[in-house]
Amino acid sequence: MFVRKWVWKRADGGTSIYLGIVRTYNRGGKVYQQRLCHLGSLDELQEKGQIDKLIEGLARFSQKTWVVAGESPVTGRE
Repeated sequence: MFVRKWVWKRADGGTSIYLGIVRTYNRGGKVYQQRLCHLGSLDELQEKGQIDKLIEGLARFSQKTWVVAGESPVTGRE
């Protein structure tokens, strides 16, 4: 699974970027992608800090140790 971005052109000529969780699978020798979850607009996710919250939540289930830049790996504080 991975995070994929989609860029949509708006009627006013601007663009909107959306994020989603996608999986790749093989069926009959062909490779397909299936969107499992629509996360939302990149701008809104960044404004509300939801990307960081999602990463922090998923890191709890990871088998690796994740360190946030600027924080001590022991206390989680600067």
